[in-house]
Amino acid sequence: MKINVAFLSTVVPLIVVAIGLIGWVVTLRADINVAQNQIVEIRSSITPLEAEAKQCAIEIHNLHKLIEDLDKIEAVTEEVDVLIFQIEELTKEVNSNSPDIEQLKRGLAIANDQMRTIMIDHDGFGDALKELGKAGLLPGGERRDYGGYAGGGGYGGGGYGGY
Repeated sequence: MKINVAFLSTVVPLIVVAIGLIGWVVTLRADINVAQNQIVEIRSSITPLEAEAKQCAIEIHNLHKLIEDLDKIEAVTEEVDVLIFQIEELTKEVNSNSPDIEQLKRGLAIANDQMRTIMIDHDGFGDALKELGKAGLLPGGERRDYGGYAGGGGYGGGGYGGY
């Protein structure tokens, strides 16, 4: 049997190429299977990552709200600081004016006492003038109603403003 060399030289390389091609296809198929398995694993790990990403987005939103709240608290704190300063200044003013206020209170108490004495004296003068009028000792027979400063005899807070 004679084997044709030209035939062999054509078929052998084709067989080698066919074997190589089959090996490459098998390897490629195995790589595709590995890649598909990896894709399935990646997809199964994406679901928890999506949930975690949503939770992170919520936390980021909450942090923005907290920052806004902190800004508001800071503004209120500044206002409170201003009010505290104003209260301290008013307290200093009141404390510095306390002696003057006490002096005014003492002066008013003295004036009130003097007014009370004057009104009691007027009430007495009114009674005396009334008696003189009844006796006809006033010029021209003048008749007047005197006194009544305290609302009916004696001091006690009548029509002269409470003195």
